[in-house]
Amino acid sequence: MENPPLFNFIQKRFNVLVGVPGESTLESRIFNSICMIGVVATIYNIPFNYYIGLPEASLISFLLCIVFSLLYYLSRIKNKFYISVLIGGILISALLAINYFFNAGVEGPSLLLFTLVYLLLSFVAPSRLYVFWFFLNLIIVSGLLMIDYFYPESIILRYTSRLNRTVDIASTYVVGIVLIYLATYFFRKAYRAEQRLVEEKSKVLERLNAEKNKLFSIISHDLRSPLSSVQQYLEIIKETELNDSQKKEIEADLLDVVRNTQEMLFNLLSWSTSQMDGLKVNLTQVTIYAVLRPILEIYKPLAIKKQIHLNHSIDTTISVVADRDMLQLIVRNLVGNAIKFTPFGGLITIETMQTDTHCLISVKDNGDGIKPEDKETIFSLKSRVTFGTNHEKGVGLGLFLCKEYAEVQQGKLWFESETGSGTSFYLSLPLIK
Repeated sequence: MENPPLFNFIQKRFNVLVGVPGESTLESRIFNSICMIGVVATIYNIPFNYYIGLPEASLISFLLCIVFSLLYYLSRIKNKFYISVLIGGILISALLAINYFFNAGVEGPSLLLFTLVYLLLSFVAPSRLYVFWFFLNLIIVSGLLMIDYFYPESIILRYTSRLNRTVDIASTYVVGIVLIYLATYFFRKAYRAEQRLVEEKSKVLERLNAEKNKLFSIISHDLRSPLSSVQQYLEIIKETELNDSQKKEIEADLLDVVRNTQEMLFNLLSWSTSQMDGLKVNLTQVTIYAVLRPILEIYKPLAIKKQIHLNHSIDTTISVVADRDMLQLIVRNLVGNAIKFTPFGGLITIETMQTDTHCLISVKDNGDGIKPEDKETIFSLKSRVTFGTNHEKGVGLGLFLCKEYAEVQQGKLWFESETGSGTSFYLSLPLIK
């Protein structure tokens, strides 16, 4: 359920004031919110203390208002969070200690304020300073109580009536409990926001870990295996006397291995580069025929070898907004896969169609189709290694790249497949306006 627009607006304004999750730490956002609440609370206390006959407490509230404002400025504007906490804790404790003498000492509300200050400091202070703030608060309060006990004449009783004293203590309690409520509410809310960020980062790390494992799997197995085949072929040629037909057969097999390995390596390098440098897309006007024609020429010998009919119907006038290199990688993978998974004597059809806003490129084959259990992971790194009709091996990386490259070009890639009836891949890209 989506939040109301007004709520979202208030949330954005609030984040601007206290700090945006992910950019500011949880402690700094809590501290900034406490400073803002402190400013509001002290503004209320300035006239209130003066009204009940406590002009000194009113002056101290004014000084506290200035302190909270400066602390907010240091923390939020100047990004001096740790210095702000240290200065704030000491100055506020000092001002409250002075206020203790002008606000009826132990009979006034000052001890409540010391408790409140320590609670708020425990929310935001670095863990290494917890003990410092605990003992500082304890020493100051113990010292004030001892002075109050042994030197009662140092305490100024300004209350004109018992009612004023009760109202002052009640007001301090209400302000304190509201501050605690707001601080804990924000703390819980900020904690949940941090938890969501951690969960999102955890998902990203899981994805990166899966990609890393895929990379090592490709390097350790899928690239090593064809290189071992190349080595074996070369050893056979070196150590065995072969007639012309045997040499041609081995050379053809060797060429297939090298070609498949080159395709794996190209996809692997493209993916690795995108992971290290990020996807960089260069969208320009691209003529579809100019991209598809060299790819068809490259794959024609492979199609002939498997006696596959490679038909195409390409409109030579269609131009799209695309990255030429990315588009070539996508089409090359789609055509290469179609040849791998189409049986001997099969049919592959490559067509282009045009709508009002998009060009649709389709690559259709009459192979065995995609198994139902593989359809959900076909565009992910979780897809398993598959073998073509002539034992051609894929690494499950090409279609993942195709999907990623299609979307970064503001396009779309999808497929339709039925077991035993073949597969059709569709690539949609925006036309030149």
